[in-house]
Amino acid sequence: MLQKYFVTLLLLLFPLFVFSQQTTFKGVVVDDETKSPLEGVTILVEKTGNVVAVTTHDGRFQFVSDENKKSIQTIIHFLGFNEKKVTLYANKINEVEIDPSLEELEQVEIHEHGHDELSLSGMNLMSVNSFTLETQKATTISETLAKTPGVSYISTGVGISKPTVRGMAGSRVVVSVDGVKLEDQQWGMDHGLSIGQSTVDEVEIAKGAATLKYGSDGLGGVIRMKSPEPLGENSIEGKAGITYRSNNQYIGADFKVNGQKERIFYQLAGGYEDFGNYNVPAETFDYLGGIYRIDNGVLVNTGGDIGNIKATVGLETNNWISSISYSMFKESVGLFPGATGIPSQSWLDSFGDERNPSVPKQEILHQMVTWNSHLDIGNGVLWFDLGQQFNNRQELSDPTRHGRPESEYGFVANELNLRTTSVNVHYDVEKEDLKWETGINYEYQENERSGFDFLIPNYRQNTAGGYGMIGWEMTEKLELIGGLRFDYISFDSEEYVDSYFEDPPNSGNPWVRAEAISNDYYNFTGSIGLKWKLLKIIDANTNLAKTFRAPTANELAANGVHHGTFRHEQGTADLSPETGYQWDINLSYATKKIALSINPYFNYYSNYIYLSASGTPSTLPDGGQIYKYTESEGFFTGYEFSLNWNISKKFVFTNSVEYVYAVNAQTQRSFPFVPPLATLNELTFTQPVKSGFFSKPYISVNAELVQAQNRVDRNELATDGYAVMGLKMGTGFHMKSIYGNLTFRIDNLTDANYMRHLSRYRILNLPEPGRNFSVSLSSWF
Repeated sequence: MLQKYFVTLLLLLFPLFVFSQQTTFKGVVVDDETKSPLEGVTILVEKTGNVVAVTTHDGRFQFVSDENKKSIQTIIHFLGFNEKKVTLYANKINEVEIDPSLEELEQVEIHEHGHDELSLSGMNLMSVNSFTLETQKATTISETLAKTPGVSYISTGVGISKPTVRGMAGSRVVVSVDGVKLEDQQWGMDHGLSIGQSTVDEVEIAKGAATLKYGSDGLGGVIRMKSPEPLGENSIEGKAGITYRSNNQYIGADFKVNGQKERIFYQLAGGYEDFGNYNVPAETFDYLGGIYRIDNGVLVNTGGDIGNIKATVGLETNNWISSISYSMFKESVGLFPGATGIPSQSWLDSFGDERNPSVPKQEILHQMVTWNSHLDIGNGVLWFDLGQQFNNRQELSDPTRHGRPESEYGFVANELNLRTTSVNVHYDVEKEDLKWETGINYEYQENERSGFDFLIPNYRQNTAGGYGMIGWEMTEKLELIGGLRFDYISFDSEEYVDSYFEDPPNSGNPWVRAEAISNDYYNFTGSIGLKWKLLKIIDANTNLAKTFRAPTANELAANGVHHGTFRHEQGTADLSPETGYQWDINLSYATKKIALSINPYFNYYSNYIYLSASGTPSTLPDGGQIYKYTESEGFFTGYEFSLNWNISKKFVFTNSVEYVYAVNAQTQRSFPFVPPLATLNELTFTQPVKSGFFSKPYISVNAELVQAQNRVDRNELATDGYAVMGLKMGTGFHMKSIYGNLTFRIDNLTDANYMRHLSRYRILNLPEPGRNFSVSLSSWF
C-alpha cells in the first residue's frame, strides 16, 4: 500500500516551471581550524543588517536577491567565532572560513530563521534542529524529544508513546503540524502521536500556557512540528538514512527530498520502521498475585511496524508563498497480552511470530491534507493554515477474553473514526518598536465508533476562537507582550445502549452506557509578559496567563474498560470547564564558554480534571474498580535547569534537570502520572580532524539519574529511583557534494533493571528495555 502512495505522490512532483529574474547566492561556512561545516551560522546583509540565511546541518546556506546584483556585502555571525565581513558572488559556491573567538562575547544574539511567533516569544521556547533529531532518534518522535528539559513521554512498550510537558499530556498539550493542530484521539494515555519522524525537519517546544494563539488545549504547552523551508533557488537537496537496533531487531529507513525550479517548490519525505519483540533484563514478572515467566527476557507480541509518507508542492513569488501537503501515517503495534486482560502462562506461551504481532494490538491510519499560504499585504502578512484530517483507530482483542461472544466485529474491540476540519487565519504586523497579531480559529470534529466493546460514543464538536496580541518594545532592553482570546465550544454526543450487558445485572434491562449530552462552553483568556535584558549576557522573561479548557469527549462520556490503561474509565457529563492561572519565569545567561538557564513556574487550577479511583467495583470482565473523571482544586509547580559548558575546545559538558510537584488540594496527594525529579548529564569529547573525508569524530558518555516517585495519587503505584548509563560515538564525513553522519550508540549500557514512572507497563511490574546497541548512517546531498 505504501509503495502505491509513493509512486502516485512522486508523479505529482513534476509541474510546469515558470521564469524568474532573481539572483541566487549560496555557499558553505566552515571552521577555519578543523575545516568542518558549521550549523546555525547567521548571514546578514551589511548595508541593512537583515538576516538573509542561516546555515543548515552541513554548513550550507542559500538566499535570493531581487536586485539582480553579481555580488553582495555580508556579515557572517556565529556564537563563539569572530564576526567576519565577506563579499559573496552570485551563481557560484562561496566557501567561507571563520575562526574561533579568543575573547568572551559581550552579547548573545539569537536570530530565528522563518516566521517569528509573537505568541511564543515571551515563553520558555526551545528548538530541536534536524541534526539533533537525527542523532537522538528513537522509535517514536515522543521519545526523541524527551532529551529536552521539561519534556518526557508516556509509553506503552517501545512503539507507542505520547509527549508530556511539565506533567501535562494528551488534551493539555497542542501538537501543531505546519500550523494545524494534530487531531488523533490524543486524549488516550495509550495513544501515540500519528506523525512520522522522517517528515519533520525541526521541532519547537514552548513550555507553559500557549492558549492565546493555539486555543484552550494549549495550557500545558505547544509542540510545533515544522517542515523544511523552500530552497529559494533552482536546486535540489535531500537526505537518506538507515538505522539498526539490537534489542528488538529494529530496522528503519527514511528519506527527504527538497527541491525548487524557478517559482515552484516541492518536497517528499517518508520512512518505514519494522521491529520485533523487545528484551527486558528480567526472567519473571508478577501481577495481581500471580508470577509469570518471561522466556529469554523477551516480551511477546510487542513487535510492529510504522510507515509514513508526506508530499508537498507549492508556489513562491515575491510576496506570496502557497503550498498543499498530503501525509499518511500507518502503524500496527502489538500489545503485551497482560495489558488487555489478566494473563496466563499458557496464553503468553502461545505467541510465536516475533515481528508480526497478533491480537491484542493497535492499528492506526492517519491521513492529513493541509493548505498553507501567506501573503504580504500592506505592512503585514496574512496567513492561512487549513487542514483536513482522517484518523482511523482500531484496538483489537479477543472478545471471548472480555466476557463476550464472537460477533460480526471479529477482533475489533474499539474502532474510532475521527474527521476534523481546521481553519486558522491570522494577520501579523511588525514595525520598528511594535508588533501585533490578530486571528481566528475554527475546528469541526465528528467521531464515529464501532466494535464489540464501548469506550466513547459518537459525537460532534465545534470549536471557534478569536484573539489579538501585541508586542511593544518599550525600551531597547524591555518589551511588553500581551493579548486576549475568546473561545466557544459546543459538544453533542449520542446515547449508547449496550444490549449485551444488563443494568443492573440479571434485570433484563439493556445497559445505557452513555446518555446523550449537549453542552456549550465559552470563556475569555489572556496573558501578559515581559522580556528584559538585565545585563549584556543575561536575558529574562516572565509570563502570567489565565487559561481555560473545555472537558473532552472521554472526560464527559466514557464508560468502559480502557484496556491499554488497565482500568474502567467513566466520564462525568456535568464537568465544568477547567480554569487556571499560570506564571512562568525564564532566566538565561550565556558567554563563549557557558550557557545556562533556569525556568521556574507555578500553575493554579480551580478545577483540575483527572481520573480518580472511585472504590466502586466494575461489573465488566477484567474491569477492576471504576475510575471516574472528577475535578479538584490543585497546584503544579516546578522548574527546569540546563547547562552547556565548553570546558575546552575538545570537551563539552551538558546537564539538564526537571522537576514537577503537584498537589491535589482536596486529597493533599499528588495528581496521577506526574514525572519524578530527573537529571541528564553528558560529557562529549570531539577531536578536530583536518581531513578530506572525516570531520569532528566524537565520543560521549551520558547518565540519566531519576529519583523515586513516592508522591502518587490513590491507587497509583510508586516507583523506585534509578540510574541509566549510555554511550555514543560518531563522526561526520563528506565527499564532494555529499555530507554524512555515522553514529553508534549503546542505551542502558549496564543492562539496568528499572521502571519508568510514566510507563504503562510498570503496572504489570515490567521493566524497561535492556541493553540496546544501535548504529545509524545518514547522508545529505
